[in-house]
Amino acid sequence: MSRRFDAAALAARPRHAFLRLSAPARAVAWMLATALLVTVMGALVKYLGRSVPAYEMVAVRAAVLVAAILPFMLRRPRTVFRSRRPGLLAARALTLLVVNVLGFWVLTVLPLAYVTSISFSKPLFITLLAVLFLGERLRLRRSIATLVGFVGVLVMVNPTALGPIGATPVAALAALAVAMVMAVGVIQVKKLAETEHPNTIIFYTNLAVMLMSGVPTLLFWVSPDGTQWALLLLLGLVGLAAQTCFIRAYRAADASFVAPFEYVRILTAALAGYLFFGEVPDTWTVLGALLITASTLYIARREARLRRGVSLSAAPDA
Repeated sequence: MSRRFDAAALAARPRHAFLRLSAPARAVAWMLATALLVTVMGALVKYLGRSVPAYEMVAVRAAVLVAAILPFMLRRPRTVFRSRRPGLLAARALTLLVVNVLGFWVLTVLPLAYVTSISFSKPLFITLLAVLFLGERLRLRRSIATLVGFVGVLVMVNPTALGPIGATPVAALAALAVAMVMAVGVIQVKKLAETEHPNTIIFYTNLAVMLMSGVPTLLFWVSPDGTQWALLLLLGLVGLAAQTCFIRAYRAADASFVAPFEYVRILTAALAGYLFFGEVPDTWTVLGALLITASTLYIARREARLRRGVSLSAAPDA
């Protein structure tokens, strides 16, 4: 009896140990896990993109996400299947489709570290969107930080910088467009997280993405082999884990506190690009990434000071 009790206590201890951590500590853990998972997802997309079209990867990944999360939805059907904001969910699904299809294509033609660094211009676009559509004031320090960040973007997308990485201006502008649409997605998910369960957001948005990307997939189907099917399945499962970790990180602590830990992804992406694809970030990529990181981190720190004591519940796209 004593042994049985000890074994049960030992099995339960890791879960309780994690739950006993402070909310900020759990948020950091969720975000570091997200960085690793998103990097794995990017590497899988880059590898599969050599032979599988982007829209097909998106459709299969969304189908895997829907199938994987459905059992969890069935546990609480009265709570998670009902949405209070179906219109906003539909809009979120559309932005997710654009981010996935365009983002997957960009990953196949640009280095991992480059795409990841450009994606972190997202907070700069969020700042502009807040000024244009939410009526927020752009103070002097934040204006300077935003300007520095966009200088970093220009450093990365200028033709001189694109030469060493063999990219075209179209691909670089597409990567920047992904960051812009992601910024719109952040605002959408922030609003949805106020009333919707995380599983509700993931399930319905990915169901819509599956249906929309399924049309070109059926019309122009490319049959994957056994290995590719396995990697597509893994891509879907990693995507589910990444989205879940993202949402839980931003639900556990203030967004201004959590956001800086996203930048670990630049390091993990650079390491993965070097180890698996032989990609070495050039000087322009490093310089642009530093400017973008410095400006967006300053904005996050500034927001934390201005809104100290106010809890935010934003959940950026994974």
